[in-house]
Amino acid sequence: MEYSIDFGATWKSCNIEKPANRLAWQHFSASIQFPKEGYYEVWARATDTNGKTQPMLLPGWNPKGYLNNACHRIAIKVK
Repeated sequence: MEYSIDFGATWKSCNIEKPANRLAWQHFSASIQFPKEGYYEVWARATDTNGKTQPMLLPGWNPKGYLNNACHRIAIKVK
């Protein structure tokens, strides 16, 4: 699990918690240090054991969200 605050130019590792079972959601966290105040997008992506990383965009995604496996992005403003 990794995150980026510079639109994917660089990626940093996240802390991953042990799942409750093999089918449980995988929880992760990170302490992010922003270089200065301003607008940021925090991007999060996962990589599987075969080295395949989540795509940034998913072609053919539908409004109900089925089969959406794209990277997660959160917009924030740092003051």
